[in-house]
Amino acid sequence: MTQPNGERLTLSSTFRFTCRPGIACFTHCCRDVNIVLTPGDVFRLKQRLQIPSHEFLDRYTVTLISRHSGLPVVLLKMQEDEAKLCPFVTPEGCAVYQDRPWACRMYPLDFDTDLDSYRIIADPSRCRGLQEGPEIVVEDWLDEQGALKPHPVDRMYNEATRRLEFPRDRVSNPEVARMYFLAAYDLDRFRHFVLGTRFLQIFDLPAEVVEGIKQDDMELARLAALWLKFGFADKNALPLRDEIFDPSLR
Repeated sequence: MTQPNGERLTLSSTFRFTCRPGIACFTHCCRDVNIVLTPGDVFRLKQRLQIPSHEFLDRYTVTLISRHSGLPVVLLKMQEDEAKLCPFVTPEGCAVYQDRPWACRMYPLDFDTDLDSYRIIADPSRCRGLQEGPEIVVEDWLDEQGALKPHPVDRMYNEATRRLEFPRDRVSNPEVARMYFLAAYDLDRFRHFVLGTRFLQIFDLPAEVVEGIKQDDMELARLAALWLKFGFADKNALPLRDEIFDPSLR
């Protein structure tokens, strides 16, 4: 049985939805909407477009500071026209569909962390896709969309901040927020930070790791997440050089 808009759903619940060219509302959900980008979203999209992270962020996003956490929140920037379309929408659909953001993969569902459940967020009076297609199990739908499990980059960053409890641990230092943004979203500039500052004189990284981060974005993201974990919750996440503890060795 199809669930009405807003009703609590579990992984075993069913709903009806399809989205394809020819439906009257095709791509209407891709305009004038707030799409929060995860670190994994930025990672995927900047690789898809083959541009540096800072160029992607400057061209396609806006950044806000969360009042809840004090950390940066990155939003996809809509086009500056009357329709306020997503910059990646074409008449044929999404130009980056295989690498679309997490929120787009979830649609028409959303996950309620407080209730540990899902709900349909699409407006039934506007979304004709809710009236077409076969019944589908929530878990199967999420699996098909690549939304059942977080992107590997998001898993690493979630682990890095897992011990933080907001608003109790709200970040109030702008420099900490800036460094979080650098490590979580602007990986290409984080690479310059690692290789162009005293970072490698402070942290004792294996030579193969240092070589890996020069070319491999996933290795770089892994180091960035460990650095955040070191700063936020676990001083054992990265090994410090002996010189840091013994001034005579400096």
